[in-house]
Amino acid sequence: MQPNNIFSKITFIASLFLCSYILLFHFVFSFEDIGAKLQEILNEAKKATLEPLPESNKLLTLQKSMFVKTPINMSKEQIELGKILYFDSRLSGNKLLSCNSCHNIALYGSSFVDIGKEKLNAPTLFNSLFNDAAHYKGDISRFDKEDSVIPAKNVVARASLHALSAENEMNADTKKIVSMITESSEYMSYFKRAYGVKVKVNAELIALSLSSFILTLNTFSRYDDFLAGNLKAMSVEEADGMRVFINRGCVACHNGVGLGGTMQPFEVMKNYKYSSIGGMTSNIDKMLKVPTLRNITLTAPYFHNGAIHKLEDAIQEMGNIQLGINLSNKEAKQIMIFFETLRGQVEITIPQLPKL
Repeated sequence: MQPNNIFSKITFIASLFLCSYILLFHFVFSFEDIGAKLQEILNEAKKATLEPLPESNKLLTLQKSMFVKTPINMSKEQIELGKILYFDSRLSGNKLLSCNSCHNIALYGSSFVDIGKEKLNAPTLFNSLFNDAAHYKGDISRFDKEDSVIPAKNVVARASLHALSAENEMNADTKKIVSMITESSEYMSYFKRAYGVKVKVNAELIALSLSSFILTLNTFSRYDDFLAGNLKAMSVEEADGMRVFINRGCVACHNGVGLGGTMQPFEVMKNYKYSSIGGMTSNIDKMLKVPTLRNITLTAPYFHNGAIHKLEDAIQEMGNIQLGINLSNKEAKQIMIFFETLRGQVEITIPQLPKL
């Protein structure tokens, strides 16, 4: 072999080694840069009061706190009874509507219907545990005075009690519901398993039982995993979208575990362009319950009257009326990419209803 050939091969191998080293060096430091950026965005999220779902023990403690001085202890029998009641259309006045009719579990706790009987968009019931109020106008609030066997802070149970007899909801006579249940030995067997053989069925216990099930409908997502410290749970693009969400001020209303659920001023900067649609055109103080953003990509249409069907349009409209800013198409799409991380599911088996 000629010396020149040997030298050329040595030079070639050395060049390959050097290139490989440079690429490896670049990859390692790029990876470290990405990790540092994600950690920085995570820190910003925590400062902005964004919180993940509590871990299982803390979640159960929070659920139980909604039932102080009631027979509910979140036993599996009580939750199963609540699920049966949730799917039972015989609790309604016309025997056709169940809770699931408007808050469909298969549709992420909503109904995909823009205008319901009350001319309002049925919100998801998923993650209701973290709501301060029920109904768009917040007429049922956790801060209300204690005046019932149902704790004031259990807005889900109180809203369930209201829904049973409300003309625009289940429209039933609660006395007839109680009679229907107590006259069914099979139905009563579920109540006895949940509360003991001496159980006394009444409308309040039915509502409390319903809420024991509804309060378990919490959706863990990649977003929660990221906030808990797993930087691999979000891509850089998704985290960038969260940063836009924070920096542009969306987090002022959509914060906490639920990313909503509090009462906040509506139409702060400008009037909502579809305010004349639906059954709530005159709200004097313009305070509305903030909807959760969890599963927002799956629960169209949007706003209390369901007038906007595209999420990008809803984001830009909110920027306009709430923040007084014009979010660019790029910013709206970045926020939408972040919203994809908020997807979560619940595993539910539809129950067989008791015979009457």
